[in-house]
Amino acid sequence: MKNNLTIEKYLIPMHYGKHLLVEVITKNQKNLSNESFIKKVFEKIIKATKTKKVMPITSYKFPPRITLQGKVSGGLTAFSIISESHLSIHTWPENNYFAFDLFSCKNFNEQQIIKIIKDNFAINQIVYKTIKRGIQVNFKNPEPIPEEIKNA
Repeated sequence: MKNNLTIEKYLIPMHYGKHLLVEVITKNQKNLSNESFIKKVFEKIIKATKTKKVMPITSYKFPPRITLQGKVSGGLTAFSIISESHLSIHTWPENNYFAFDLFSCKNFNEQQIIKIIKDNFAINQIVYKTIKRGIQVNFKNPEPIPEEIKNA
């Protein structure tokens, strides 16, 4: 009788979480330089994902820029460290654009996050994708692989 044991039993497919990447063109630049507004959106996302904020949300507001349209509020970068990883946003009000990331080892519903973004910004265009981090890596099970399987 042939041995039914295979090496697959001794390899654990693993991933470290999901990384949601979002790019948005808004209909206006209104909230793209509003630190308190961005922090409120982050709080909604943290609540929706049931993750834990381990530090206050940090942001940096860039100085205003002079463009062909006149003086435009500076963009901002905001970051929240959660125990499960992070959220970040980078805005360019002069282009009505922002990039948002959510990386978490805790599973989350991407559509729920996209809905929060759509509900809080006047969206003209949105593009997003999710990457499963670490999916290409297999980790060995601490149980030793039997010689008859290794040599098969």
